[in-house]
Amino acid sequence: MAERQPGKVDEVVRRVLDGDIDAYEEIVREYQGMLLGYASQRLTDFSLAKEVVQLSFIRAYQKIHEFRLGEDFGVWLCVICKYMIMTELERMQRDGRNKGNYKNQFEVELATALTEEDKEALQPVIGVMKKCIGKLKSEAASLVLLKYHEKKSCKEIADEKNRTVTWVTSNLSRVRQALKRCIQSQTKKPTLYTWND
Repeated sequence: MAERQPGKVDEVVRRVLDGDIDAYEEIVREYQGMLLGYASQRLTDFSLAKEVVQLSFIRAYQKIHEFRLGEDFGVWLCVICKYMIMTELERMQRDGRNKGNYKNQFEVELATALTEEDKEALQPVIGVMKKCIGKLKSEAASLVLLKYHEKKSCKEIADEKNRTVTWVTSNLSRVRQALKRCIQSQTKKPTLYTWND
C-alpha cells in the first residue's frame, strides 16, 4: 500500500477476510510505524510499546471481521492499541502493589536457602543484593521472583505474563545485568556468583 487510501485498505482487508493471511502483512507494514508512535507516546518503556503494538496487531487480526469497510483502519487500530495499553497499565499498577510481597518472599527464600556458613560468608553481598532488588521496578522484581524463587521456565513466565519468550529472556538478561552492576557498585568488587538460566 503505497498511500493510505480507504479503498486500498478495504481491498486488503477483504483479501484477509477471504483467507489470504499474507495480505495482513501489508497492513502491518503500512501501520506499524504509526501505531508504534501512538504507543510510545503513552508508555515510557519503548520495548513495552513494541510489545503492545505486536499484541494490538494480533488482536486486530483476530477481530478483523468487526472492521467496517470504508472507515479509517488506522483509527480502528489505535482504539485496539489504546485498550491494550490500558490493560498493560492496569497490570503494571497491580504488579506495583504486589512488589513488596515479591521482594519479601524473595528475601526470605534467599536467606533460608543458604547454610549458616554460607550466610555468614555472603552476608555483605546478600545485604547489598536486597537493596538492589528493592530498587527494581515491579515488572523486573516479578521476573526475578518467578525465575529464581518459583523456578519457572521462561516459557512458563511468558505464558503467565501473556508475553513472548523473547521478551522474558531479554528482560531477565537486563535485570541480571542491572543487579550485577548495582551489587558491584555497592561492594566495589566483582560479584562472587553467576546467574544461571
